Amino acid sequence: MTAAVDELPASYAAVHRYNGAVLQHDAREQVVPMAIQPRDFAIVLDVWRYKFMTAPMVHELHWDGGSLWPAQRRLQKMFNAGLLERFRPVSLRGSYPWTYHLGERGHVILRDSQVVDTGWRYRPHVVHEFGHVLHELQLNAWVLAYRRHPEVRFLSWEGERTVEPPRTTREEREESRYLPNSGWTVDRLRDPRHRPVRPDAVIELDRGEWEVPHTLMIEFDRTRRVDKNFEKFRRYDTFLTWWWNLMPEALHAPEPYVVFICQDEDQRDQFLYAADYELTGHHDCLDYNRDRFVGRNRILFAIEQDMHSGCLDAWRVPAVPRDHLNRDKHSQVRRVGLTVGS
Repeated sequence: MTAAVDELPASYAAVHRYNGAVLQHDAREQVVPMAIQPRDFAIVLDVWRYKFMTAPMVHELHWDGGSLWPAQRRLQKMFNAGLLERFRPVSLRGSYPWTYHLGERGHVILRDSQVVDTGWRYRPHVVHEFGHVLHELQLNAWVLAYRRHPEVRFLSWEGERTVEPPRTTREEREESRYLPNSGWTVDRLRDPRHRPVRPDAVIELDRGEWEVPHTLMIEFDRTRRVDKNFEKFRRYDTFLTWWWNLMPEALHAPEPYVVFICQDEDQRDQFLYAADYELTGHHDCLDYNRDRFVGRNRILFAIEQDMHSGCLDAWRVPAVPRDHLNRDKHSQVRRVGLTVGS
């Protein structure tokens, strides 16, 4: 990263100045009970769902603009009541906003309202170095930047979710991969096993009246390591090309998009190069001109800072794999937009 901090988008810089910071955990002398209002419950739910949120993030989601002070005062009361815990980096000049995560009493109200499983036990986050929470904070900042874009209409935002493949028999898994209710078969998957996928966030976008919403599964990568993502590329290719079609959602909705968020152009280009080799599964109808490469069309790669700058650009691999007969006609990486019509 060559740009000075002052030249970066404010929402991007706000979550990229924590690297290596020493943490200060706030402590209360005693719990001060409070009357729980609907907005308090919604805040507790979001902090649990998104793991870590700064005070400005909570303010953006739960207050209609205006000063940050009302949100800060309410969050202070919620901390004093044990609904939330908080910490922030130590600063010799100025101060950082508090970062909030779920408190024990917040866990109790979620459990009692059956939002979470009644047998779920509270496990406090033990955070000693800010790098452990940067993934969540930078992911949440990216989603919020996407949410405020004027061309995007959010319907919902979920945190990390595990998508399990439907239960099938061994015979069903070993028989010819014929897609139900179609004339297609699934061919050339790198790894045909049905295995779960676990996106960092799931977003639904409104496409207008009578249209099924778009679902975006977000993979936010801070590692910059291509080798840690080969398996993810293969899992998502199998999910999109094959076992998504066996799920109830496939009866009324198109395949979701998967968006890998990269740190910069170099990482994006490395991921595109690797994915070009890994995303080989397709729907085969005997005519190679009509082969349908779902993974290659639905898996996108974007740059984190672009979203904070208001840019909705994303990229996907060439339309067909390197050994396809039509590769000469479709050899270029494709640029698309993260908008409703993409």
